[in-house]
Amino acid sequence: MNKITSWANLDFNNHVFFNSVAEINELIQPINKYFGLDSFNYHKTFNDNSQIRLSNKTDWYKHYLSQKLYLQSIFELPAVNYSRSRIIWTNINTHSVILHDAAMYGIKHGVTIVEPNHDGYEFFFLGTTTSDSSVINKYLSNFQLLDKFIQNFKSANQNLLLKLHANKITADDWFDNKLKFESINDIDRYSFLTELYQYQLTPREIECLPLLIKGCTSKQIAEFLKISHRTIEDYVNNIKYKMNVVSKNELMSLLADRFALIV
Repeated sequence: MNKITSWANLDFNNHVFFNSVAEINELIQPINKYFGLDSFNYHKTFNDNSQIRLSNKTDWYKHYLSQKLYLQSIFELPAVNYSRSRIIWTNINTHSVILHDAAMYGIKHGVTIVEPNHDGYEFFFLGTTTSDSSVINKYLSNFQLLDKFIQNFKSANQNLLLKLHANKITADDWFDNKLKFESINDIDRYSFLTELYQYQLTPREIECLPLLIKGCTSKQIAEFLKISHRTIEDYVNNIKYKMNVVSKNELMSLLADRFALIV
């Protein structure tokens, strides 16, 4: 891992973060054709607060870093702040300066997809140079297709990502960003949905839900929650009863259906 005092001090002309434009442009052809998304910027914040970056709009990204706009972005915080999210840029009231400057480089409308990873969070900034704000409706209606693009990006570019991982950077002044990412945690999301569907689950039973959805066994859930295996089995039986299902397969099917947004 490399340490620098500021992202503004990065060697923009020679760093690996800025020399993959041709590969990115080839990759984004489908979303460019069907969504008009021709701007792709990516960064990942690891659990240790180091970062990697990638862009096909290098002039914009060099401006973003050299002008220290990362200190004004809600997407530049320690990984612990985030949850899986899809955010339309025009809905971010703290980003007026960033959006103004991005427009000077032809990037006008877009969406940020925030994806959890085992060692941090990834941020995909998909933008367009069109002035037609109606494209936002297309994003909202087709997030599943954009998610497929993200999956393909990660599977098709493993060698590139490994190269980036080998050049992780920590910038000292990055920690001066005092913004907050307003989101609710996963347990609160599950609590919301259990109340929405009027399942009278206890807090402990709710804690089991994300682990059940991930396919964890009762023993694994017990180890994670640090309670007995028998207690977990009681919780699972209670959940089945309260959700009016009989078998484990029925329960898994119901969870996949009603909690799919936060899987």
